[in-house]
Amino acid sequence: MCAAKKTLTGILGATGIALATTVLAGCAPDPAPQAMPAAPSAPPSPSVADEAATVAWMNGFCGSVKDFIDGNNKMQTSGGETIEAIKKNTSDQLGYYATILGKTVDGLNALPASPIAAAEKAKKEFLEKYTAAHDKATKAKTALDASKKDDTAAQGIAVEGLIAAQKDAHSALDPVKAVLDSPELTKASATAQRCRP
Repeated sequence: MCAAKKTLTGILGATGIALATTVLAGCAPDPAPQAMPAAPSAPPSPSVADEAATVAWMNGFCGSVKDFIDGNNKMQTSGGETIEAIKKNTSDQLGYYATILGKTVDGLNALPASPIAAAEKAKKEFLEKYTAAHDKATKAKTALDASKKDDTAAQGIAVEGLIAAQKDAHSALDPVKAVLDSPELTKASATAQRCRP
């Protein structure tokens, strides 16, 4: 085994650089030191990327709900002078309501995974409410359409189904309120265009 002795031969005080030499007695020279690999360029700050993704997610979340509200505001009221006309109008109203609810469910399902856990919780809650509302409206329409022309009881049941569907959907109309426990989502909602009133 070969022992190496290191001695300090000089110091350049002005630059603070120390020069050292190695005295080797009967040993092969050490291999030349390898140059340090260049540091890779730093990727964009994750917080900036996460913030942009969070704003985009909130924009989609608010947009899905806003589209439902816009559609709901355009829904015609049912009416008519005969039982048959009233039933047809109610069926049309239920069909329209089921359609806008279905679009809302599709919009919420299409949201990408969010970098914020609270976003997934809010999405799940809203999906449950809109899915339940959609199912109730669809079921009420199917039952009404299958009833006899003069079945006034079926008309009453259909209206109750519509009211139940509206109760579910109208409990999920404020996407910003649903994320207030998350500072990141609250901040994102302030800049997401579709979260604005």
